Amino acid sequence: MAKDRLAISTREAVLLAFFATFVVVVRAATRWHLNIPGHSLLAGALLLVLARATVQRAAAATIVGTLAGLLCMALGMGRGGPLILLKLALPGLAVDLGWLLFPNRMPPLLRGALLGACAGATHFLPVLIAETLTGVDPAVMLGHAFFAAGTKAAFGAIGGGAGLAVAARLRHHGVIAPA
Repeated sequence: MAKDRLAISTREAVLLAFFATFVVVVRAATRWHLNIPGHSLLAGALLLVLARATVQRAAAATIVGTLAGLLCMALGMGRGGPLILLKLALPGLAVDLGWLLFPNRMPPLLRGALLGACAGATHFLPVLIAETLTGVDPAVMLGHAFFAAGTKAAFGAIGGGAGLAVAARLRHHGVIAPA
């Protein structure tokens, strides 16, 4: 019986692969230098939150983030090499954990914003790791890590709120199953 709960249906696997591929496509499209720090997580958080709302599995966003990270590594995207996997898997993990912590009774826009902000805040760790490995001064490193995580959290909040708003409309029209 427990084996059936852990099995992912073909429909869910296709949706997770679609969302992971779309994260990579959007990441490639937002590689422009807009001089707006954190802008890339707007679409990333939207897609991670939408993936979790669409596929009712405990680790849906984590799977999407990990698949997207592996695909980015295979394509050679990003400056951090293997850190790209961490940059995409951690926000997915944050969305999945936040999904359990933030009650479903919250307004969808607020819940999505909190999920997206949590996803953005995880950017603190990859920045810390990368700059520790390059020998950056600890004060500068912490300042940069907090600033990067803060801007990603702000854009993540916008994207996450939009993700749950889109999911609510899709659910209303019967495109996705009720939660």
